[in-house]
Amino acid sequence: MNSILFIDRDGTLILEPSDFQIDSVEKFELLPNVIPSLIQLSKAGFKLVMITNQDGLGTNSNPTDKFDMIQNLLIGILNSQGIVFEDVLICPHTPKDNCSCRKPKTQMVKKYLSSNEMNRESSYVIGDRLTDVELAENMGLKSFLISSDLNWKKITHEILNQPRLATLTRKTKETDITVTVDLDGQGQDIEIKTGIGFFDHMLEQLARHGSMNLNLNAIGDLHIDQHHLVEDVAISLGQAIKKALGEKRGIERFGFLLVIALIYFKVPEMFLGPVLVWVQKMLFMVASGVPL
Repeated sequence: MNSILFIDRDGTLILEPSDFQIDSVEKFELLPNVIPSLIQLSKAGFKLVMITNQDGLGTNSNPTDKFDMIQNLLIGILNSQGIVFEDVLICPHTPKDNCSCRKPKTQMVKKYLSSNEMNRESSYVIGDRLTDVELAENMGLKSFLISSDLNWKKITHEILNQPRLATLTRKTKETDITVTVDLDGQGQDIEIKTGIGFFDHMLEQLARHGSMNLNLNAIGDLHIDQHHLVEDVAISLGQAIKKALGEKRGIERFGFLLVIALIYFKVPEMFLGPVLVWVQKMLFMVASGVPL
């Protein structure tokens, strides 16, 4: 799935003048840190979509030729820096038109909402007005509101440095498990309860030496078979770590080794030698209270 940034134009990419009309080159000015921020976000794998309300586009108050001049200038500058917007969504109506596409309505982003290709956990709306925040709420996404306290540099930092944590609950007929893992927790918060002392100890060592916080509570049918609990804890912990990793940005495979061993056995057609039959009773083995 794709991580998508839905970005407003005026007041978000371009500084908005006091008359709210960016209708000349003299009025054109990018917000500070827009270009380096979009470069960072693009390199991190985010797809960019521009979504803007342009009141009365094509009328005397907002002529198409002046809008196109500024839009082409903006796109040209961004493209020259390797920044590409996958889509540009424009509502040309005014509030009085009561159209279905004007933000914060979701008509313009309908194809993204109806598709399974957008990762809602890692997609955001970035704008400078409450309508952008409302659009994010209507889309089920988080939002960032450009302001004097929240600029592009801070927004980029927050997006690219989201905490890698996850909580997962797994219930079966045999077990009930809840696990919370924080991959950046440095092993400072560890609390594990499985009812199997040695297993608790091993999980604690995994969290501590893996520099991650781990809270795990597991209830199972230990009076019948401890294997159920051990196996389900392993499944739950693996799923929680996978969820916390998200899209695995910044993680790369640094080595790979595959060893293939071929063993060839040839059985003689005629075996005339003596035959040894070994009968051995297998004992039930236990290590620190955990059956092997």
